[in-house]
Amino acid sequence: MGQDIESSTDRIDLFIDSDPYRDKISKGLDTPLLRALCDALDVGVSILDEDLNYQFIGDAVYKTLNMTTDELSVGDNLSHCHELMMKNGLMTPELFAENALSANEQKSRAAQDDSQLTATIKLGNGSVQKFTRKVLPNGLTVSMSNDISELLEKDHIIQQALALGNSGYWTYDFRTKKYYLSDSLRNYFSKTDQKRIDEQGMVSIVHPEDRNSFRSALKSLSKTNYKFSVTCRTHSLNGNPRWSTTNGQIIRDSTGKAVRIRAFVKDITRERRQSEELERAKDEAVAASHAKSQFLANMSHEIRTPMNGVLGMAELLANSDIDDRQREFVKVINDSASALLTIINDILDFSKIEAGAFKMDPVPFDLKSSVNDVVAMLSCKAQDKELELIINYPVDSKTKFIGDGGRIRQVITNLLGNAIKFTTEGHIIIDVQIVERPNNIAFVTINVKDTGIGIDDKKLSQIFNKFTQADNSTTRLYGGTGLGLSISKAIIELMDGRMTAQSVLGKGSTFTACIPLKIDIDAVETIFETATLKDKRALIVDDIKVNRALLTEQLASWGIVSDSVKNAAEAVTLLKAQNAARQPYDLILMDFCMPNMNGHQLAALMSSTPELAGTPIVMLSSCDQPISSQELKKIGIHNHLVKPVRETKLYDTIVETLSKAAPMELDIRDAKNNMAHPSPETQTTEILVAEDFDLNQDVVRLMLADTEYHPIFVKNGLEAVQLYKKDPDRFPLILMDVSMPVMDGHEATRLIKLHEISQKLPATPIIALTGHALKNDREECLKAGMCDYLTKPVNQSSLLEKIVFWIDAAKEQKAAA
Repeated sequence: MGQDIESSTDRIDLFIDSDPYRDKISKGLDTPLLRALCDALDVGVSILDEDLNYQFIGDAVYKTLNMTTDELSVGDNLSHCHELMMKNGLMTPELFAENALSANEQKSRAAQDDSQLTATIKLGNGSVQKFTRKVLPNGLTVSMSNDISELLEKDHIIQQALALGNSGYWTYDFRTKKYYLSDSLRNYFSKTDQKRIDEQGMVSIVHPEDRNSFRSALKSLSKTNYKFSVTCRTHSLNGNPRWSTTNGQIIRDSTGKAVRIRAFVKDITRERRQSEELERAKDEAVAASHAKSQFLANMSHEIRTPMNGVLGMAELLANSDIDDRQREFVKVINDSASALLTIINDILDFSKIEAGAFKMDPVPFDLKSSVNDVVAMLSCKAQDKELELIINYPVDSKTKFIGDGGRIRQVITNLLGNAIKFTTEGHIIIDVQIVERPNNIAFVTINVKDTGIGIDDKKLSQIFNKFTQADNSTTRLYGGTGLGLSISKAIIELMDGRMTAQSVLGKGSTFTACIPLKIDIDAVETIFETATLKDKRALIVDDIKVNRALLTEQLASWGIVSDSVKNAAEAVTLLKAQNAARQPYDLILMDFCMPNMNGHQLAALMSSTPELAGTPIVMLSSCDQPISSQELKKIGIHNHLVKPVRETKLYDTIVETLSKAAPMELDIRDAKNNMAHPSPETQTTEILVAEDFDLNQDVVRLMLADTEYHPIFVKNGLEAVQLYKKDPDRFPLILMDVSMPVMDGHEATRLIKLHEISQKLPATPIIALTGHALKNDREECLKAGMCDYLTKPVNQSSLLEKIVFWIDAAKEQKAAA
C-alpha cells in the first residue's frame, strides 16, 4: 500500500518538477493535464507553496474530507484545512500532535531538509487514510491521501483466516535484507525467535536435525523452477516442537531480477500426530486381522475335514446294497450334512468379512455365462416345484468384464436360491441391465424377481441384518441361518456397489444388486453368423408375456422375424391364416406348460392336420420330457430344450433345425406345387460352391432348386482347388466363400487363377459369396482374381442374375477366342 502512494508521489513529482508546468503551478494555475492525472490516480492530491498555501486541490481531496470548494479553495492555508477537519469531527488536536501534521511542524521539517512524512490515521468518519507529504526541490509540497480502509479490512480477514488455519506467510526482501512475518506467524514464535529470524534468517529457528533439508531446498531453487517445499520442525511460543510445511518461490521484477522470497507456512503437527496414531492403529489391526485369518483358516480345515468324511461315507453307503428304509436314513444324513456344510460356509464367510479378511479377486469373466451357470445349477430345484426360471440379459449388452466372478456367482446363487425357496408357484425372473459409462466402466444391475410369499414392510428394512429373517417361523419352515443376504450385501458393498429389496406381502419380492464393473476391452465377444437366418419367419407360442418378449428380442437380433401368441387356439388360427396366404412360418418355438392345451397336445394336433403340418417345432419346457426324442419327432417336434435356454444353445438348435428341416420342407411344398403345376424336366448345369457352413449350403441349394443350375459343394478352399484342377471344364462358374477353414477363398482363387495361366486355360468366373461387406472386402476379393462380389444374405434374384451374366460372358469370351 505504501509503495503505491510512493510511486504516485514520484509521478506527481516528475510532472510538477518539469517545465513548462513549474511556473504555472507555482502561480496557482490549475492545468487540465494535472487534474486529469490526479483523477486517474484515484487519490487525494493537493499542492502547497512554501508558506503552505494551497495552489492546487484535487477533486478526491474534497470527497475524502467531505468539504466543498466554498469551504476550502486555492489560496487557503493548510491551517484552515485542519480547522475545518476538527470542526467536522474528522480529526482531533491529539491526532494532529501524535502524527506531527500541523503547519508549523511541516515548516520545521522543510527547514531541516526532512522532505517526506508518512502517517496512517483513522478519521472520525471511520475511514483509514494513509497521508504522505513530500517537499520538492522547488519548495512546493505535495500532499497525498489514500483510503486504505478496505485493504486493512481484507488484511484483517486474511490474518484471522491464517490464524484459524494454523497458517501464515513470510517474505524476504533481497534489497533490504529483511524478513516480514504475517501476524499469525509472529504470534506463533516467541520474541527471541523473531529476533533470531531478523538477525540470522528463517533457518535459525528450524530444528537442528531438519536444517540440512531446509538449506538443500533453498539451494535447489534453480533446479525446481525457483520454487521449494520443505517439511521441518520448529519451536512454538511455548517451546514445544511443531511440524510445518513451507511452500515458497522467488518473485522477480520485470527485468528478471530476484526481488523477494515469498513463502506460505502450514502447521501440520496435528495431522502428523494423527497420521502416526493411524499408522500404529493400522499395524495393530493388520496383526489382529492376520491372527483372525489364521484362526479362520485353521477352523475351516478342522471343520471341513470331518464333514468330508460324513458326506463321502454317506455317498458310498447310498451306492451300496441297502434296502429302501436304510436308503432313506442315508438321504437324511446326506441332506443334513449338506445343510450343515452350507451353514458352516456362511459362518466362515461372515467371520472373514468381520475380520476384514474377505478379499476380492478381480479377473476377466463372462457375466452372462455366470448367470446361466447359476440358473443351470438351481434349475432342478425349480423344476421340483414346477417353477419357471427366466433370464433377461439384453442381447446387445456387454458380457465380458473384470471383477470377482466367483463372488458375483455366490450372490446370484443366494438371491436365486432364496427366490426358489420362498416361491411355491409362478416364475422367477433374473433381469440384467447394463449401462456403459466413460473409461470402460459399466454399471451392472441384477434383479431377481419372484412370485413368492413376499415380505412385510416392517420386516423389509431388517432383511439384510445379520442372523435375521423376515419371520421367526421361516427358519423352522425353510431352514437357513439368516446370514446369506447379509453376506451378499457385504460382498456387493466391497465391490463399491449396493443391494436393495422391494416386496409386496403375498405377491413376491425383488432383490437388486448394482455393481460397477470394468469392461474387459481385450475380450472377444461372441459373434453369431446371422446371414443365413435373416428374414426367416418364426412363431412363438408361450403363455407368459415376458417369455414372448425375450424370445422376440433374441430372434430379432439374429435377423429372424417373429410373431407371438399366448395359447394353442391363437397359434392354430394364425398358422392356418399364414399357410392359406402362402406365407408359412419357417420355425415354431413352442412352450410346453400352457393352459387348456399344452405344447405336446398342440404339436400332435398340428402333425395330424395336413394344412398345419410340416413346420419344424422346437419345444421349450421347464422340465424334462417323459417321452423319447423319437416320439417327439413323430408329432413334428424336431428339438427339445429345457428352460432357461443358453443363448448359444438356442442359436445352434435353431440353425440345426432349419438346416435339417429345409430339404423336407422343400419336398413337402414342392410336392404340393407339383400336383397343381407339374414342371418339365430341364438340363442341369453344375456350378462349384465353396461353403463350409451347412445352413448356407442349404440356402444356395434351395435358391437354385427350380433352376437349371445344380450346386456341387465343397467345405473349404483347398477342396475347391483340387476339384477344379481335376476337371477344369466341368464348372462354368464358381461361387466362393471367403472365410473357410484349411484354405480361405482368397488363397483358393489365387491358386485357381495361377493354374489357368500356367495351363493356358480359359478364365472361369469366380463370384465371391461372403458375409464380409466392407468396402475393402470387395477390393480384396477382386484383387485375388474374383470377377464379382455378393454379400450375405443374398436374395435369389441377385444370385441368379450374377450366375447367368458371368456364365454367358464366359461363353462369349470362349467363342471369340
